Amino acid sequence: MTRDLRNRAILAVSTTALIIKLSDFLETQRVFGDDATMNVMILVTVALIQWAWLDRTPEALLAATVTAIGGPLSELPFVGHGFWEYLNTAQDYFPLQDITFPSNSIVGKLLQTVLVGSEGTDYTQLALAKITGPCYFAVTTDAIALGRWFDSADCKKVQTE
Repeated sequence: MTRDLRNRAILAVSTTALIIKLSDFLETQRVFGDDATMNVMILVTVALIQWAWLDRTPEALLAATVTAIGGPLSELPFVGHGFWEYLNTAQDYFPLQDITFPSNSIVGKLLQTVLVGSEGTDYTQLALAKITGPCYFAVTTDAIALGRWFDSADCKKVQTE
């Protein structure tokens, strides 16, 4: 059982590395021109195949899906404060574009401070890459596979010796 969990974890990490390289290739080579939706659909398909091959549990599917949505959004403060950036050509997802609050409201001030800091930058213009979500999905599949392996009886036995 532990060997199977170990093999699944190794395969999950290896296939995620390939998915991330595929995302890099699709983004930088512009195989489908400027059609980011096609790139996302390819990566979603590959990430779902990875999950179906290595896991197939509804819990993992739910966790990976939530992370695929929330993970990229968690990058917004890093992008807004200049700690993280995407290629200009990759900035094709503006998740806060249609979410605005009056700048003098508590929520508006909080979003401004947390997301971009300075008042000169408009948080509604923070951009991410659409292809990020499927990569978060795949990394979550890794984390689950690694967690199951590390939680297995043989791994616990090694840790206590």
